[in-house]
Amino acid sequence: MQDLKKFRQCLSKFATGVTVVTCSNERGDCFGITANSFSSVSLEPPLVLWNIAKVSNSLQEFLQTKHFGINILTAQQKKESQTFAKSEHNIFNGIDYSVNEHNIPLLNNTLAHLICRTHAIHECGDHYIIVGEVTAYQSSDAQPLLFFDGSYQAIQ
Repeated sequence: MQDLKKFRQCLSKFATGVTVVTCSNERGDCFGITANSFSSVSLEPPLVLWNIAKVSNSLQEFLQTKHFGINILTAQQKKESQTFAKSEHNIFNGIDYSVNEHNIPLLNNTLAHLICRTHAIHECGDHYIIVGEVTAYQSSDAQPLLFFDGSYQAIQ
């Protein structure tokens, strides 16, 4: 691959929804990361996947957790998307969230969320692919937050 910038621009032509993936460690510290690399894998069993960069500050927490949440954002949650795209460790400050029985922080008022048990982790290039088995889910009828061509978009 000769020009990574052009390759990245080419990939940006695929419109995606925006998620924030969340987990906590054994001490109860919460972690979250914005990810648009989310996809369904299988209905039987119910599997989804997402990707995390090897340079992520919260990489070890996501590789070691047994449970995580996928929070699919609404069009009104651009701020949350931008917040969790940062590499700060106090990113839950000022964020509206609750914690479930697996100590997973879940953002409130999302389009949907999925509770997952880590099923498999695959090393692939400069990322890891994390596959989760969905154990619970919930959705709403809100409008989605979309990302296309390097910027947030709305359904019109």
